[in-house]
Amino acid sequence: MQEAFSSDVLFMIGAAIVLSFAGAAGLRRLGIPQTLGFMIAGIVLGLIGVASQEVVHSLRLIVSLALGLIGYNIGHELRSEDLGGRINKLVVIVLLEATAAFWLVSVVTYFIIGQWHVALLLGALASATAPAATADVVWEHETQGELTSSLMFVLAADDIIAVILTNSAMAYALWIFAPDSTTLLEVILVPILEIVVAAVIGLVFGAAFLKLVNRERDRGKLLELELGLVILLIGLSLVLGVSEIFSCIVFGYVIGKYIDDDKEPVPVLLQRIMSPVVMIFFALVGARMAHLLTGEATLILVLSVAALYLSGRTIAKYFGARIGAIVARENAKIKKYLGSCLFCQAGVALGLSFLVEETLVALGGAPAEAGTLILGVVAISTIVLEALGPSAVKHSLKQAGELPEVGVYLEPHEITTIARCGIDFKDCTQIHRLCSDCPQCPDEDESDVSADAKPEPTKDDWFAD
Repeated sequence: MQEAFSSDVLFMIGAAIVLSFAGAAGLRRLGIPQTLGFMIAGIVLGLIGVASQEVVHSLRLIVSLALGLIGYNIGHELRSEDLGGRINKLVVIVLLEATAAFWLVSVVTYFIIGQWHVALLLGALASATAPAATADVVWEHETQGELTSSLMFVLAADDIIAVILTNSAMAYALWIFAPDSTTLLEVILVPILEIVVAAVIGLVFGAAFLKLVNRERDRGKLLELELGLVILLIGLSLVLGVSEIFSCIVFGYVIGKYIDDDKEPVPVLLQRIMSPVVMIFFALVGARMAHLLTGEATLILVLSVAALYLSGRTIAKYFGARIGAIVARENAKIKKYLGSCLFCQAGVALGLSFLVEETLVALGGAPAEAGTLILGVVAISTIVLEALGPSAVKHSLKQAGELPEVGVYLEPHEITTIARCGIDFKDCTQIHRLCSDCPQCPDEDESDVSADAKPEPTKDDWFAD
């Protein structure tokens, strides 16, 4: 029995990765973020019975692992070297737009749900944003300017606010559902204590790794140690009962902020190792959607609340950022276009909602129904926002004048994957987004575009930069 169950788990993991890869590849051609493809793969696996509820439950640790890795990346995005003296202004904007989303979504969803503790959980989750989908647009089009430099900080800081609000709202909800299990004082103090403990252990791990990585010329040589420390930090956070994503955000921030300038920000190989974990995570969320939304009554309720959630979140993000920019006395470009760059929602909101759902389902009865509703609303909203959000980001950056209108984008050859200079396309794009930016590449009129005419890259070519 145990062997059969283990086979089911392994089969689901393999199927999730393969289908997620195929789904992401198809959607990328349409300009849609790959996370949507991962979720669709999970929905398919859930509907055909491969990703059963037992299998999904047995992979619970994948959710924590993915959240920790996502948090580690978010921490790196909080670096403020390009922001100059604008960091205080952006903090004001983050506080206003994130709390605006929290309160507006809480209020509008309350009218259908009728339970403040459940509505507050949805509001807390609505404050999160998705840096990855926005970063894809920024990197693909090589945008530059004040709006671009502000975006990643705001998106990452949003997720920190979301973690804090969700922890607090969860403590309140548990007090309402099971008042005998805790006191009001614990509801107030425990979330604060958890955040403080998570921050402390993240700082300790960051300081320890910094001493080692700054002595090593090649950060990649410490890849196994870096990945091991992230996993160890996630495990320690779970043992202590604190937020694994918040501790990893702090860990990532310390490394990104204080690592030597000549070190690689995040090893490419580490990102590739993270990729299948994130694939499985989104597939698990998709599978849970397939399990939860089979009943007609449940589906109607989830769709109704999701419509209010989407409307409230979109309005709050846009106008909250605009009002925040006015209060902070930011320039006209930030006031007008920052809000429409904050619509994307993915990993953090989904991961937190998954944890909320599991916690409430364990209580049974009304809490279980609330958990099902919360995960369904966030999952459906994520599908919509991941499909439409990147287009809003691209349009806003274009209107702000930060989307290049001219320039030959680096493309692989029609037959080979060799750029004009002969360097492998994937490796070259880690350094340059435009062939015209690369000192290796000749002018277009002087280069031979045929594969046969391309010179073989030499060792000096690879390391000239």
